[in-house]
Amino acid sequence: MEAALELAATTRSLANLGLREVARHAGLNPNTFYRHFKDFDELGVAMLRDLGTELRAGLRERRMHPAARGFRLSDIGDPATGLDQAQELARESVGLVLDFVMEHREAYTVGIRELHGPSPVMRKAMQDLLEGIARDMTEDLLGVLKLPAITPEEMIEIARVIVRQMVFFSMDYLEQPERHAQIKRQAERFILLLFWGALAARAPELIVQSGLRFPEL
Repeated sequence: MEAALELAATTRSLANLGLREVARHAGLNPNTFYRHFKDFDELGVAMLRDLGTELRAGLRERRMHPAARGFRLSDIGDPATGLDQAQELARESVGLVLDFVMEHREAYTVGIRELHGPSPVMRKAMQDLLEGIARDMTEDLLGVLKLPAITPEEMIEIARVIVRQMVFFSMDYLEQPERHAQIKRQAERFILLLFWGALAARAPELIVQSGLRFPEL
């Protein structure tokens, strides 16, 4: 798997790699490959499964930090304080994703390339991973953190947009190290604006009644 990632992370997709080339790079007999995988699609799916499990677990753990402190988005007595906490949650989640991308640069690059690559198996595996991350987010925000005034249908739509956009933020983060701080800020602001817009659209009367004041971005 490591050899395939190193070779595919340059300019090619996994589907275009040769078995002998990968085996030679790994220092193994080509027949060894078939003891573990039937083809490169199966290898790629295994790679995405391992990385996806690690990323999803890390994101869910990070989202649970506010809940462990007793924070619920539906229990905002002080709007300014509540939104400060929501902003911190967005900041922690964005930071985790971007740190993960940096630590797994080759695997992430290959995975994103396969999202629009020639293999339908890999395309579906990558799409399923992104959908799983979006559904985790929906479950956490509506369940444990109890995000108010947003329906499950709206929440999954927002989560899908966030996950897809984070793909682009992450690629920029890899390719433009001099803009790391700016990209993090843009990602945090993008997420918060989506949620604030959804809350405003669903319950404008709550905003007026509570005198809700958004912290400056």
